[in-house]
Amino acid sequence: MFEKGDLEEKINEVGFAKIATIKEVAKNGYILTPGRYVGIKLDEEDIPFEEKMAEYSREMAKLLKKEAELTERVKEVFKSLGWEIK
Repeated sequence: MFEKGDLEEKINEVGFAKIATIKEVAKNGYILTPGRYVGIKLDEEDIPFEEKMAEYSREMAKLLKKEAELTERVKEVFKSLGWEIK
């Protein structure tokens, strides 16, 4: 059993965890489905969708470029070992 204090504050995080009292569990018909207690953490950022997607697109482009560079390096290593990858 948890006592009120720091631990309770750390555990009761919306979208992550919740300490439910027996009273709360009884009120919910003794159903222990997490969604009834934990809730959903909403994205609190005020960044417009278009800006988020533009940033995600830039990051994806960087990652794809890095992937291509690493793929070429792996091909070079295989070729130096006598195994050409086409």
